[in-house]
Amino acid sequence: MTHEEAFIQAMREAPNDDAPRLIYADWLEEHGQADRAEFIRVQCRLARGTGTASEQAGLRARAEGLLREHWNEWVGPLRALVGPWRDRYGERWLGEEYHPEGLHRFRRGFVDALTLDAANFLRNVTPLKRLVPLRELRLWGAGRCADRLAGEPYLASLSVLSFTDYYDAPLTASDAAALADSPYLHGLSALYLGRNSLGDDGVEALARAPWLEHVHVLDLSDNGLSDRALHALADSPYVVNLRKLFLQNNYFSSAGIAVLRSSLHLRFLTHLEHGPVIQHGPVSSRNVFLLGESERP
Repeated sequence: MTHEEAFIQAMREAPNDDAPRLIYADWLEEHGQADRAEFIRVQCRLARGTGTASEQAGLRARAEGLLREHWNEWVGPLRALVGPWRDRYGERWLGEEYHPEGLHRFRRGFVDALTLDAANFLRNVTPLKRLVPLRELRLWGAGRCADRLAGEPYLASLSVLSFTDYYDAPLTASDAAALADSPYLHGLSALYLGRNSLGDDGVEALARAPWLEHVHVLDLSDNGLSDRALHALADSPYVVNLRKLFLQNNYFSSAGIAVLRSSLHLRFLTHLEHGPVIQHGPVSSRNVFLLGESERP
């Protein structure tokens, strides 16, 4: 393990602690990278929100000036990892010219959220370990390599994982089963699986995943689900900490929603979105939407 990998790993293991970042900044300054060290320190001070409005404005201006000056040095390696499809992935800010959005993508000195092609992510895990302490990862094309993803230890450091490929290679039920068996997803607090192809079988597999116990936000919208999926969630002992559940654009009955809402395991659920329900076959003209906080029985 290189020095850079060790420092970044320490940041991943203590994501809310500035100490590993500031120690790394000291190391960078000692090794001739004073501007990079200052950028980290300045952004850490900004994140703490201390000082007057004028002082905060001065820190932002200094951070922007440093990022402009070193744009390609600091952003170029990430641009190379994301590849030429960065516009499609929502990472347009990674261009060769300074982009104002870039300053907001750096938090406390580092980019902590990124969108990548899943196969590209697997090929580039080693450089990612040296570059950024990612906490949020959005993946395209995961349906081609979900089994390999499930076995990737890097996932253990993530708190948010999203699968966003709607048309090319969405996740299927077998992919969901592979992820459910992963030993590296216990750190997740949010999992976004909307607009994939999980089906009821996929949700039943996820409902058996022990790591689901730590998830607070789960998006299963637009996955071809029926009441069977609702029963699987309602019966799962691992949904006990779920706060938000998104189920729009599926095929549920009012009876299925009632089963879900009466589940003793979902006692902390405060936000449920399910969209229209089916009443005796066709979608009722009295579509039922539950937005905001759900009423617990």
